[in-house]
Amino acid sequence: MTTIKPARILAYFLVSIVFLAALMVIFLITSYGGKLIYPHPPQNDVGREPEISIDSESGIASMEISVLIYNVAGLPWPIGCGKKSRQTDANGERIPIACNRSAAVKKIGDMLGEMRKQNADPDIVLLQEAFLSVSAQIPERAGYPNWVAGPDRGDLGPTHSDRASEKFISQRRFWKGEKVGKLQSSGLVLASNFPIIELSNNPFNQWECAGFDCLANKGMLVVELEVPGLPDPLAVATTHFNARGASGVSNERALAAHNLQVDDANEFLENLDRDNIPFIWGGDLNMRHADDRIEYFVERSAGTLNEVSSYCVDPTTDCEVRINWESDTPWYDSQDLQGWVSGNRVSIEPIRVETVFDEALDGFMPSDHNGLLVYYRLSWLVDSE
Repeated sequence: MTTIKPARILAYFLVSIVFLAALMVIFLITSYGGKLIYPHPPQNDVGREPEISIDSESGIASMEISVLIYNVAGLPWPIGCGKKSRQTDANGERIPIACNRSAAVKKIGDMLGEMRKQNADPDIVLLQEAFLSVSAQIPERAGYPNWVAGPDRGDLGPTHSDRASEKFISQRRFWKGEKVGKLQSSGLVLASNFPIIELSNNPFNQWECAGFDCLANKGMLVVELEVPGLPDPLAVATTHFNARGASGVSNERALAAHNLQVDDANEFLENLDRDNIPFIWGGDLNMRHADDRIEYFVERSAGTLNEVSSYCVDPTTDCEVRINWESDTPWYDSQDLQGWVSGNRVSIEPIRVETVFDEALDGFMPSDHNGLLVYYRLSWLVDSE
């Protein structure tokens, strides 16, 4: 029978404590004065007015808008150092991301600004891991007239819900970051060419997280946008669910936290009671190659959420795919997903999907994720206005 020596246990404990202490110092230093300041909605500027076409025979009006989701890896130094993207070089090696994340975040804003100069800027941008205070420069550098942020580190929700088991709550561990408190914000940012008329933020329950993910105040950001010419407001949401391996705890515990956050998000959306208006969602759902997470997410959505890649991979649809998907189940191979729900009057259909920021700059990727850009057609019957 193999025994674990006390010295080894002590060494593991000390390494965990030192690692956690280092994280706390880094997060506290980088978060001081790092609150993202933005004008409280309504924000009424218009960066672009979509072109509306009307079919004379059917009386159906339609417009096209675009939505980008992008995890920018806005992590404090040196946490981002050494991370690698999933893009590979000519030798098949994964390309690293730049160690200076502040400079990389600014560059991302500049790249979005270049897209605007080419009249190719996404109408709506949903960012995750925008933890650094410099993240506020992304919408500014990109020229977006309206932007908001998700829950800040001090915007705390309840500690836990009845959904969390006693076992899950009792097994919270300090040296895994689960009893330290929130040292970072949610990392969520939304920028828009269209007026933001309402913002609803929902921090996940404080204790319904796992491992080092608990150091961030993860949650959900939901807005209502006034798209010029659209008969109803457009609801848009973004989120970032609990990680798996990076959380530093067992897959079982990370799964429990992920499921709790899925339930929290669903409950929040249901309470908003916006079923009658069109809805687009997207974010880093942390479900790549995780059957158990995907199954629970699909089950809890009760068939109401449509997912873009599973729609566009179907050759019978009119969705143009500009991504070299490696399988016929692209949703299984990505953390970053988008989807939609049509409203009572306005229907939504994806018409094109592509990736952006998927090439190295001076040997480094801008982030360890690619940007997922989706073009949607929004349609409605003119007589129903």
